[in-house]
Amino acid sequence: MKKKKEMPGSARAGIAILVLGAILLGIGYYQDRGALSLYGLIMSICGFSLYMISSIYISRKSNKTKGSYSK
Repeated sequence: MKKKKEMPGSARAGIAILVLGAILLGIGYYQDRGALSLYGLIMSICGFSLYMISSIYISRKSNKTKGSYSK
């Protein structure tokens, strides 16, 4: 049986911010409110960035401990 990888808290927060931003973006677009749409877009971008950065950091950290670190 394979061992499940645990998702770090920063990656979970990034996904939550991404989803919340996407919801705000959709509501703002539907109601024709530009400021809300822009705020949702910025939140989505930040959430995606946080998720990707934390995922890359964790994968490199786990590869380094295994001894097979490659750039």
